[in-house]
Amino acid sequence: MKILHTSDLHLGLRLHGVSLLEEQRAMVDSLLETAGREQVGAVLISGDVFDRAVSPPEALRLYNRLVTGLCGELGIPTVIIAGNHDGAERLAACNRLLEGAGLYIRGRLGEQREPIRVGDCVIHTLPFFNGDEARALFPQEELHSTAQAMAYLCGREDCSSEGFHVLMAHCFVGGAALSESDRAAAVGGASQVPAGAFAGFDYVALGHLHRSQEVAPGVRYSGSPLRYSFGEWRQTKSVSLVDTADGSVREIPVPAARELRVVTGPLEELLEAARRDPRREDYLKVELTDCVPTMERVELFRAEYPNLLLVTGRQSQQAGEDGGITVEELERMSPEDLVRRFCREVLEEETDEETMAWFRQAVQAVEKEGAEQ
Repeated sequence: MKILHTSDLHLGLRLHGVSLLEEQRAMVDSLLETAGREQVGAVLISGDVFDRAVSPPEALRLYNRLVTGLCGELGIPTVIIAGNHDGAERLAACNRLLEGAGLYIRGRLGEQREPIRVGDCVIHTLPFFNGDEARALFPQEELHSTAQAMAYLCGREDCSSEGFHVLMAHCFVGGAALSESDRAAAVGGASQVPAGAFAGFDYVALGHLHRSQEVAPGVRYSGSPLRYSFGEWRQTKSVSLVDTADGSVREIPVPAARELRVVTGPLEELLEAARRDPRREDYLKVELTDCVPTMERVELFRAEYPNLLLVTGRQSQQAGEDGGITVEELERMSPEDLVRRFCREVLEEETDEETMAWFRQAVQAVEKEGAEQ
């Protein structure tokens, strides 16, 4: 039997203010196509189905397309656990009713039930939790850390019955490689759990980190199926296909409707390359190595790259400059903000109140003239 393992779909995510809905729609279609083509016996989604606890309608529609396609159209049992981005209660609403359709959802830790048996596979589920939740559920135990809680919870699972025993979990396993999108997982390190906590399982289907990787034999992050930060732009995104006969894993690439990438170099060199770039529709970050990213320079690149998201450059010597500007920030600027930034970048001085007063009068005059015409 083959199992498709994925995680961190982050439906509804916006990158630098831009919706990735079109890319996520193509990703969902790819998951459905792969599951059908490979004739998988089960699909496991190890958390962070959504990017926010309260998801926008378009993300919910995309989720409905995914689970209806898997369970309803393809007839593939699908198991989902909540991640730290998901609203656990919302995600698991009507879960008992949905099990009749082959959709098994586990929200919070306290909602644990018997393992799910699909074919020769026994699926154990541990949705995302923190130490306080575990201590509240098991006050009689000495659970001083997330690592202790994970070891205790894994030890409660019975792996003695016949079958290929899989654990689904959403956590940060020590020693795993991080991406830019995983920075929250790295803070402090108190939430790390050792790979040894998963002893006894034939395969551990992890979610939470966006890089596809095997942390220990049989302990694996599928990674996110799309690139969700510029720190991930060199990563090949995939889903993991697990064979329960021998535990082997095959990565199946997930194509992207548009790639996320970074170009780095001097201003004139990058502008010249942009005019010949065959992939001008990609989501792009421009890193200037010889100058700061002014509004004018952002507009020059936006004329070549319609999906430009971010321009960064050499740190400005002016106090308060962060060396980068996004297209979204530029579009949100009021006329007064634009004047202040123009004076700072071109005249290299801050705008005084007298100048701004003259500007406001000029704007009012233009608006009045336009109204009278």
